Amino acid sequence: MVKVLLVNPSLEDVYEGTKIEEAVPHYPPLNLLTIAGSLIRDGHEADLIDFDLLGAKNQNEILRKKLEEVKPQMVGLSFGSPTYNQCKNMAKVVKEFDKNILVIAGGSHPSADPKGVLKNPEIDITICGEGDFSILEICNSKDYSKILGIGFKKNKKEIFTPTRPFLKDLDELPMPAFELVDIHKYKMPAAFSRKRPTVMIETSRGCAWGCTYCTKAVFGRNFRYKSPKRVVEEFKYMKKLGYKEIHIIDDMFTTSKERVKEICRLLKEENVGLSWACSNGIRVDKLDEELAQLMYDTGCYRASFGVESGNQEILDGIEKQQTLEQVRNAFRICNKVGMETTAYLILGLPGDTEETMRQTIDFAKEIKPSIVKFDILVPLPSTPLYEKWKGKYFKEEDWDNFNFHNAKNLYKHPNLSWETLEKYYNRAYFEFYFRPSYMVNRFFDSLKKGKLLIDLKLLLKTKWN
Repeated sequence: MVKVLLVNPSLEDVYEGTKIEEAVPHYPPLNLLTIAGSLIRDGHEADLIDFDLLGAKNQNEILRKKLEEVKPQMVGLSFGSPTYNQCKNMAKVVKEFDKNILVIAGGSHPSADPKGVLKNPEIDITICGEGDFSILEICNSKDYSKILGIGFKKNKKEIFTPTRPFLKDLDELPMPAFELVDIHKYKMPAAFSRKRPTVMIETSRGCAWGCTYCTKAVFGRNFRYKSPKRVVEEFKYMKKLGYKEIHIIDDMFTTSKERVKEICRLLKEENVGLSWACSNGIRVDKLDEELAQLMYDTGCYRASFGVESGNQEILDGIEKQQTLEQVRNAFRICNKVGMETTAYLILGLPGDTEETMRQTIDFAKEIKPSIVKFDILVPLPSTPLYEKWKGKYFKEEDWDNFNFHNAKNLYKHPNLSWETLEKYYNRAYFEFYFRPSYMVNRFFDSLKKGKLLIDLKLLLKTKWN
């Protein structure tokens, strides 16, 4: 038996001072709880410390106390690009506490840049790709060279094993170890959910499309899924735990519309009765009226879409494979069935000019989503866009600055100054949310749903400039 401590970094610095700071959801870390589930199922001990819940203040002291309490033989750190330096610091704290603890780095950034992460002296092993069973194999193995998809150090050399195949049958995954968290401590903004406590689940992995700005480092482009029966079992399990709402965070939930329709039929047959939403972007060309109505009838009140741009040439340039008319149609469908919508848009895409960004802002107002989120483009490691721009439009790799919500002079855009990008970013939010038609509709909708004071508080606390 091996004792493993899993560590989730704080996102406090990622969102602090941003326009969405007051509407940031806080979920139990599904990725680490799934890993913990596989460890516990195999007879190992797993514990969790979630700094996204605890915050960044006194992080080193809190981590040391947890290490003293658990006395782990392994520590697994979930690395993202904007939390890179925070995770490096936590690895250092672990090694200072006990140099014999094996420090493992997994997540999106080690998957995109395993060699760069493994160069850190405090990191012993990197996991590239899906890590659900990788740590389990590390616990059970004496020869790391036989474990696929990892990098490790031996005799002062860095060794990388062949790529791990993607997990084909997601029904093999254990139920996440929610016994490690107190579900009532996770706060969910009322602007982002209807009922609380709220939890996220995944029903599939992989996005088959190849948008040039989107990372596929962990789950790839190969669509794999849980069976409808397993998905509904998870809904019922979450309900039993006390959750009132579920957010689906798949890369592309509706890739198979027939699978989603069957999920909806089973939810209705078994009278699960949970509120749910698609909080990650689904494709506009993968939603029809029949599917939207089925989703809505079984509790789905919001669908989110990756709209990205209001200019067709820009969409074609990032290989989005969608048209503006398809976007309009998806929002019309949702509005017809009574479903709320979220639109995700990006400013500063390749080819963007002031004119095309103006078109993007105007398009967001035209399609009338319930919520809109604009971001300035961030070329994430391992994406085609990153590889194309690296060394040409940006050189420094200060990973803390690879932050969708608060990037600072990250690159030199081919057509636009950073000041212009920030100007349109601020303008986009102000124009969308402060236009009279939106404010009137939002007022009456908030009044109807009893959320008027909540929305007023959000309005006053958001940094609009």
